[in-house]
Amino acid sequence: MTHSPELTGGGGFTFEDAPVAIYLGALLGEESAAGLEDRTIVRVAVQQAAYGEPLDDLIVDGRGADDSIARLSLQTKRELTISAATTNTDFREIVTRAWATLQKPGFREDVDRVGAVTGTISEASRRAFTTICEWARATTTLEAFLGHFQPGAAGADKRNALEALRQILGDADGKTSDEKAYPLRPPPALLLVAPLAY
Repeated sequence: MTHSPELTGGGGFTFEDAPVAIYLGALLGEESAAGLEDRTIVRVAVQQAAYGEPLDDLIVDGRGADDSIARLSLQTKRELTISAATTNTDFREIVTRAWATLQKPGFREDVDRVGAVTGTISEASRRAFTTICEWARATTTLEAFLGHFQPGAAGADKRNALEALRQILGDADGKTSDEKAYPLRPPPALLLVAPLAY
């Protein structure tokens, strides 16, 4: 009997196993990992939707030198395209779930982080999205963040990434809001852990 390559070739639903293994390795080795570089991994949990986690694929807690705990909430996608296309359900899901995570009463601004782990993404899109998230973490006001997008200040790739966030978050409640497109609020900017080799 033949089997689907999705089941036998390490693809499909098993992609999530790769980032989980990386964070579990950091937990066992009492080390840091991507997204929590200055902290020691102390907890790794998967599939946490039933426990109120919108970004439910992978939840990682890290302890800092001062014993404070920070949480990294991640979705995992084998492939990812950054666009607001209505057919791009993966990126739309990540953005809306990240926003829902930011709105949780227990979310600690300036401590916790949200993001996605992907195996494949366009290098240009990854760079643009990472850059705007870094700008968000480095600025303290919405006005300063939007200053990066003045005419001639940012390339089309970065403006397109920001516009994708605006459209997706606007679609979620019927209006576009720069406050919401700053998801971005520093420092829990969306984080892309990508590409993940496995």
